[in-house]
Amino acid sequence: MRYFLAEGWGSARRNVSLISLGTMAASIFVLGVFGLVMMNLTSVTGHLRSSIEIRVYVEDSLQAQGLEKLQQEIESIEGVDTLTFVSKDEGLKRLTSQLGERSGLVDILEENPLPDAFDVRVMNADMTPDIASSISDLPGVLSVSYGQGLTEKLLATTRLIGVTALILAVILLGAVLFIVGNTVRLSLVARAEEIEVMKLVGATNWFIMWPFLIEGMIVGFMGSSVSGISLYAGYLACINRVAPVVPFIPIIVEPAPVARLCTGLVVLGVLMGVLAGGVFVRKHLEI
Repeated sequence: MRYFLAEGWGSARRNVSLISLGTMAASIFVLGVFGLVMMNLTSVTGHLRSSIEIRVYVEDSLQAQGLEKLQQEIESIEGVDTLTFVSKDEGLKRLTSQLGERSGLVDILEENPLPDAFDVRVMNADMTPDIASSISDLPGVLSVSYGQGLTEKLLATTRLIGVTALILAVILLGAVLFIVGNTVRLSLVARAEEIEVMKLVGATNWFIMWPFLIEGMIVGFMGSSVSGISLYAGYLACINRVAPVVPFIPIIVEPAPVARLCTGLVVLGVLMGVLAGGVFVRKHLEI
């Protein structure tokens, strides 16, 4: 193992250029930046998705028994999480509170025009349109409101962000594999005669492969470490300035999630280095 480590470190020092190392670090850094953006978007969209609720307005003709029956029917729908009854008086109080300085407009009304309602929260925000459609078909339901149009756009945007993140991650990981693999390939070319002699005297395939695997591990660790440290320091420096300006946006300000992401980038860089080293060694040596 001492021999493998020495050979891997020496080969990495000889063949790794600042350009290839910088390119790999930049690729992993961009991947990390996009990861942080995704984490914050997930936090924001998660907050928005959790606030989605269905307002079910019921007919005035329903009495207490009818309201209880309707409540049971709504609760029996698959995907419904919680159900809260909002009387017309409570609804008027909420409307008055939302109007704020314009609450005097409520006093103009001679009677309360609002119907009784139920506030329905669902287990999965993606099921909101289907659940709302099922509720609207129940007898005694006057109308259903859940931010039609806006909710569908929010859910579609969330899915689009997830697909985009996956595509970008695949592209950047491919770039890292190519850079590390190209560095290992240079080592193979430089040591072609030495490797041939080792095979002639009986060296096993794994004995030949180990230094190149360690070289790929070292290269991956060097590039990902630079990216991880830079990303962690840069994000905390930026977020300390941005967070006080937009306290109403649930962005990530705790260092722990950022540290986990940066640590994951370092581990990913090492794994990509080992994978690239193994693939290129097998390909060019026909092991």
